[in-house]
Amino acid sequence: MRARGAAPAGQGGFTLVEFLLAAFILSIGLLGLAALQAASTAASTGGRGRVTASYVADQVLQQVQSEGQHSYFAKMNGLTPAYTALYTKDPGTSKDPAPVGGFNVDGVQVTTSTGAAVANLAKLVPDPQKRVPVYAASWARLAYQGTAPVSAMHSQEFVVNVTWTDGAVNRVMSMSRYVRY
Repeated sequence: MRARGAAPAGQGGFTLVEFLLAAFILSIGLLGLAALQAASTAASTGGRGRVTASYVADQVLQQVQSEGQHSYFAKMNGLTPAYTALYTKDPGTSKDPAPVGGFNVDGVQVTTSTGAAVANLAKLVPDPQKRVPVYAASWARLAYQGTAPVSAMHSQEFVVNVTWTDGAVNRVMSMSRYVRY
């Protein structure tokens, strides 16, 4: 007769070695998941930085294109543009990189090309911690490369560079567009 609660022969429970081996395998799997979570967080942070830099570059190129369209339509109609040209002055010539200003973490311009705060910054960005520039943008205009068809269409390539620091790594994004003016 066997004792009460004793397992029948061949049906014993886990041994201590089996339990430790299972715990070791489980811990390796959990460490792998933790590493995957850390890598995923780092990738999404880097992705947000690239998206915001792209947004900043596109904003600057839209300003250039808007100025170019006004300039082109004014010329075609024999008028003088009602603004001071910043980007489209001296068509056909190259323009060395010039600063646009600083942009915050949300892509809002917070400093001018001289480093001064933009007008009405407190109204544009109510949170003082978000008034710090994270992204720096600059623009350049490339000289005509040959004569046709670009120079005949009064188009010129503009390049915008956006720089920022992602952790300890400096990042740069460039975007270009041909603008008619």
